[in-house]
Amino acid sequence: SSMVIATGDLVDSYETEAKNGEMLRFQASQFLQVLKKSKAPVFLTLGNHDLTSYSWKNNARVSKQDNAGAARARWIREVPLFNDGTYYSHTVKVGATNYRLIFLDNSFYRFLPEENIENPYIDKAQLHWLRAQLQESPDDVEIILMHIPMKAAPGELVPSCELYPVLAKNPSAKLILAGHNHKNSVQNFTSGESKKMIQVQTGAFAQNKENWRVIRLTENNILVSVPGNTKTELTIPVN
Repeated sequence: SSMVIATGDLVDSYETEAKNGEMLRFQASQFLQVLKKSKAPVFLTLGNHDLTSYSWKNNARVSKQDNAGAARARWIREVPLFNDGTYYSHTVKVGATNYRLIFLDNSFYRFLPEENIENPYIDKAQLHWLRAQLQESPDDVEIILMHIPMKAAPGELVPSCELYPVLAKNPSAKLILAGHNHKNSVQNFTSGESKKMIQVQTGAFAQNKENWRVIRLTENNILVSVPGNTKTELTIPVN
């Protein structure tokens, strides 16, 4: 079966200030109208723009996430996929292999320097849910989908965010798919049992319509295409 996945920044903003000072909040509704036209099932994660409020001061744009709660509430109301919350999982069986697609919400990222929080940020309740998902079945293969990618210091293979050790303890988490940085890249991180965890980023579709990848799930491998092409760039064994 086929599906379409967008890992966040579905719209420019949750709300934007108009000339008269009114905050306009219509983009999620417009996005839903586009979504309804898809002939394939669509799965989504929220990105930072989807929680962002834009206003104006001295002819300069001011970007904030102060209304993130209201933004998430709107996405939960408007998009059926999010009706039970902004993070969720979906299972797919291919031959004898069970895949668990885990969609995270790391869309809030505006922290103060003194908070010492390393993005991507996953709240505690979501981290507990993620641990349960990773341990739900002893024989499934997990794919993590999220907006803001993990990053390691130059020359390092270990990201310093709180999410990383949770994933690293579960070597059945084979692949992370992320966006946010508007670039195409493949990174290897160390994982449990001397294995590796691969993070694939795909550039912004809004910048170039060739910024897409095909991910094929087979019984024995995950096949990741080059950007804008169906040719395989990466083969990840799952057994």
